[in-house]
Amino acid sequence: MLLENKVALVTGAGQGIGEAIAKVYAKNGAKVVVVDYNETTAKKVATEINASGGEATAFIADVTKPEEVAAMVKFTLDTYGKLDCACNNAGKSSTTLNLIDTPIENLNEVLDLDVKGVFYCCQEEIKAMHENNGGSIVNISSTSGILGNPGIVPYNTSKHAVLGLTKSVALEECQNNIRINAVCPGVTETPLIKNVRDNDPKTYELFCTQIPLGRLATPEEIANVVTFLSSDMASYMIGATVVVDGGVTIQ
Repeated sequence: MLLENKVALVTGAGQGIGEAIAKVYAKNGAKVVVVDYNETTAKKVATEINASGGEATAFIADVTKPEEVAAMVKFTLDTYGKLDCACNNAGKSSTTLNLIDTPIENLNEVLDLDVKGVFYCCQEEIKAMHENNGGSIVNISSTSGILGNPGIVPYNTSKHAVLGLTKSVALEECQNNIRINAVCPGVTETPLIKNVRDNDPKTYELFCTQIPLGRLATPEEIANVVTFLSSDMASYMIGATVVVDGGVTIQ
């Protein structure tokens, strides 16, 4: 198992890609802190991990609040004694509007979660990993962090920022045996996309036709890559941007 005897935390782990990451971490031997702002979904994921033979504990936190991020990491250390791996997955998209019509409030909401939240998490996770003589952090960006996406400028901006943050902090921390990388998922079969499939099949089909592989990613396919990057198998990777998109960005 890739993460045997490791302690990991995952933000935004109550559903979708974050849920899959928490479960694949656990399948690979990690003890997992399942972090989400939604208590019901966080506890559900932790319960499912424990029922399947893994080990997990739920923690409720809003990662836009630095004090709750600090409490999240403290809880991990108090519960399991260390922090080896972290995946900063919590995020949100923006209202589908052109820039000139986008409310400033929407911009601030997206930047607070998708950029500042990742910043706060990295800050506290790195402090804990200094005490552990190393660790691995994976930040979740998006193909929107590589491409231009008209109509969702705040989200596009935030996901570009995550890649810049990842590269800079990776260079700061590599001498401390802390590896920091980023994953850019393409369109993935999350609950939001399943809602599109069920209620707007033409749009869903359009998503699929734009992907060379002809289908969307499963959350587990993203989680498998995150788990590899979190493991010692990726020991020579720092500041990498790993794209998992079925070929969209190479067209």
